[in-house]
Amino acid sequence: MLGPERLTAALTTSIFFIAATAALAEGPSWQPSFGGQYRINAYTADNDMAEGRRTAARVRIRQNLDLAPLERFNTHLQAELGHTTGNKTTTTVHVAVRHAVMAYRFENEFGFEAGIVPLGDEFDDVLFSSDWNYNPVALSLASPLAGGTLRAFGAVLSEGPKQISDKDFVHYQLDYTRPISGEHRFDTNFSLATIEGVNGKKRIHINYGIGGRLKLAKRWVLRAMVLGSYSERELIGTAGGDAQGVAAKLELSSDCGASLMASYASGHNDGSGFLPMMALAGTNGYWGYTGILTVQGPTDTGFDGDALNISNNGYGLASVQLKFARPLGHGFDIHLASGWFGASDTPGARDAFVGVDVLAMGTYHFNEILALDLGGAYARLGDSVSGYGGSVLGGAVFNGPLGTRRHKYVFFARLQAEF
Repeated sequence: MLGPERLTAALTTSIFFIAATAALAEGPSWQPSFGGQYRINAYTADNDMAEGRRTAARVRIRQNLDLAPLERFNTHLQAELGHTTGNKTTTTVHVAVRHAVMAYRFENEFGFEAGIVPLGDEFDDVLFSSDWNYNPVALSLASPLAGGTLRAFGAVLSEGPKQISDKDFVHYQLDYTRPISGEHRFDTNFSLATIEGVNGKKRIHINYGIGGRLKLAKRWVLRAMVLGSYSERELIGTAGGDAQGVAAKLELSSDCGASLMASYASGHNDGSGFLPMMALAGTNGYWGYTGILTVQGPTDTGFDGDALNISNNGYGLASVQLKFARPLGHGFDIHLASGWFGASDTPGARDAFVGVDVLAMGTYHFNEILALDLGGAYARLGDSVSGYGGSVLGGAVFNGPLGTRRHKYVFFARLQAEF
């Protein structure tokens, strides 16, 4: 069987071969599209730890090539020049394929996507996020059903060396989303992953849940979700029972720009509480309002290592977050946010307090493509922060030593063109 690198190359070649063949058959009427994202992040961050202050600037480029040679068939390719860390003569980072998708839609609106497919959940980035590089090799099917959309996919996140053992990470998903009366929505999902555990055997992780969106009066929208998880103990290396738990998120927002969010995820001091799929994959999502313990696009850069998923990697987490974000006119937007994070059940003498986080950010839009973000964030962090950066497979770790509380200050800018 092909490994991930050869499989990626084979899929990419196949996409272009199919697109080119179809284009020749159809004629010269179709036109390619070249969207993309070009950005420069600059920041200075003081983590109040041994490494002290870090100041850096990074360039990242994502370039798309979209082809639609036939009415119901299209392809999407996205190449990425990753964050630069040195450029004395030419950049030292490599260019990689981020997306490589073939998509086909039947006349009855049933369709599929195959290749390196960006996949996101229907729960506001709580479980897994295509925006945060959840781009496995996948086959995803979507079909209209009873006024909504039923989606099913199978995805391979990693494929171990077959000559040694079958160390795959495979994600299966079934979800359903249905709008109700135009302004309301209902969501449900079931996720199943088979992953190699610490003893070398395949083990199971499951997520499931329901959620919805409800329009209240003229100005208010309520978003709610309840989720569950189950993971066999061999995945996280616990000596006790299997990991299982529940999580919930409630969000109230108004058209004036004010929003209030409360979240809760159950935890246990060995990390065997609620676990989203992203905790095992080692990814994250834009699920919160703040800039350090959760992140926004301009703070998703070299100082984001303290960002949490909704359960603090199975140790449990409660949060209350506030946001005010709206246009001010003449191309200016504002984003103000604050949050309290705590109630973690951590081992030993580690604190249940996780942190408080404050963000202030402004955006100037030069036009509909180019924008400049400027801002700052501050967090007071406890010793129970378990950042997203490492997978919980084999056991999660904490970002700081026992008994320490630290201050983290960041100032940042982002110039981004997206089209």
